[in-house]
Amino acid sequence: MRRLLIIFSAILVAQSVMMVALAQRDKLEGRWEGKVMSFQGERQAVVNFKKTGETYSGTIEGVRPDQPLEFKDFKLEGDKVTGQSVIQSPQGDIPVTYNFTLEGETLKGGGELEFSGNKINFTFDLKRAAAGGTPAGAPGGGQRARTGVPQPQQKQGLEYFVGTWGFKWTGRESALGPSLREGTITFTLSSDGKSLQGATTGKTDTGNYRESATVTFDEATKMLTFRERLMSGVELVSQGDWRSPISIRFTIPQFKVKGQSLQLRRTISVVAAHSFTVTEELSEDGGPFVRLGNAVFSKVESAK
Repeated sequence: MRRLLIIFSAILVAQSVMMVALAQRDKLEGRWEGKVMSFQGERQAVVNFKKTGETYSGTIEGVRPDQPLEFKDFKLEGDKVTGQSVIQSPQGDIPVTYNFTLEGETLKGGGELEFSGNKINFTFDLKRAAAGGTPAGAPGGGQRARTGVPQPQQKQGLEYFVGTWGFKWTGRESALGPSLREGTITFTLSSDGKSLQGATTGKTDTGNYRESATVTFDEATKMLTFRERLMSGVELVSQGDWRSPISIRFTIPQFKVKGQSLQLRRTISVVAAHSFTVTEELSEDGGPFVRLGNAVFSKVESAK
């Protein structure tokens, strides 16, 4: 009988300790694991919250595949969690806003960012990670969590561009064209597979326009060459360094339009198999490079 009383007392003490620990634990602080869904598909997500005063700091993994995002100003009010992080990109800093609902051990909600006038949304479904549990994405227990989620990388090559892409370009007016334009560009692979023919059909506030391009790729050096005829009648030859699978940086020699000396910088950022962005900077008459504009390209139709 005495032994049973001792065991029962031990159980009560253990339960009391557990209840005190749960009461002392902050509702949000700690590690949360789950999924994030966006137009790029579904991938693993991890959010780490650390409380300081009335605000939370930490990191979010999964919004941008190659970059865990830091945050410093998340707040918990009732069951609502709000905050912001920043994506660093060639186009500049892009803020992401978050709104979550906390329900016990689950955290659900979404994030939103705006790029070139287009809104991109993320949906999160997270659960509090068990103490000592297997980190999200780890192949087995006992392994350390990775600091980032592996990025789905596109193989460099002409095949990536084949098909029809819709785009919307926003920026400032210049000798190269008006400030706003949109349309489609279709890339067709040649029969020998060594080049692409690009045909652009677009519209601006002043009317419709057409552009054309021939594209080649050197597999050994990972250099992409564009030969373009723009709406302004200017013909450009540029080479893009595609050694990084996520970006192509172009060098474009100085050229003249109506007596004005211009030089263009261009960066293509490969977002996914069905999306890439273009950012352009322009130097006029030897002046500093300033932002000209940027565009988002989304695949409308794949090659048949």
